[in-house]
Amino acid sequence: MLSLYDMVTGRTEPIVPPSSRVLLMHVHGGGADDRPARLDELRPLVLADVVRRMGERRRLRVLAFHDVEPPRDDVLALNVRPQEHPSPAGADVRIDLHVGAAGSPTPRNGSPGRWAVTGRVGLPRQPDAAYLSDVSAAGLDPVAVRQAFLAYGYRSPIELTWAVLREADETLRRWRRRVAEWAESPSRPIDKDRAAPVQLALDDDLDTPLALHLLAELGDDESVPPGSRFETFLHFDHVLGLGLPADIGRI
Repeated sequence: MLSLYDMVTGRTEPIVPPSSRVLLMHVHGGGADDRPARLDELRPLVLADVVRRMGERRRLRVLAFHDVEPPRDDVLALNVRPQEHPSPAGADVRIDLHVGAAGSPTPRNGSPGRWAVTGRVGLPRQPDAAYLSDVSAAGLDPVAVRQAFLAYGYRSPIELTWAVLREADETLRRWRRRVAEWAESPSRPIDKDRAAPVQLALDDDLDTPLALHLLAELGDDESVPPGSRFETFLHFDHVLGLGLPADIGRI
């Protein structure tokens, strides 16, 4: 099961007890009701979404609560599932995992649940950009922001320079093209030997940089049948949420 670094205990801990079949997650921050979410405010939403996807893959019932419901257009553009449950603030609810951003209120020792906090995000400059609409206006896929976040460990600071965003956009488009090409080949089973280390990386404090690196190596390995690469990439895209099947049937 997924383990994350708990900023309260200073250790990497499982986010739910082994016997639990429910994950209760409280997401702190993520924008405001009266404006779009800034790019830096989106990072904890992406983290919480990946955790939710991983939990559901393990057949957990995942209930995610938000302090403030983020703008629907933003979360849909990033392939983040919108909030489905009202905030439990003031209710006597056990929380398994709190997700926040750099600079959010520091939990006190003894606070219930694990606390996962994302690293600082520097916003693009020259031209300045603060919102997903700025990224789209520059001709980039908004999911490139998600790709950029995943290319860094969730606790690491990241500077969202235009160079970083363009590289993420190029990687995203290249992978989508390759998935569409592989879809034309006969289906083959997932390459379990190559998939196992990717899963281990994700389970160990959500090491998405290593997981993406391993997938990139698999994508370039011509000894693996295209159908197997296709199934393996789609298997992990259910967790990463990059929309890799988007170009199937378009090339």
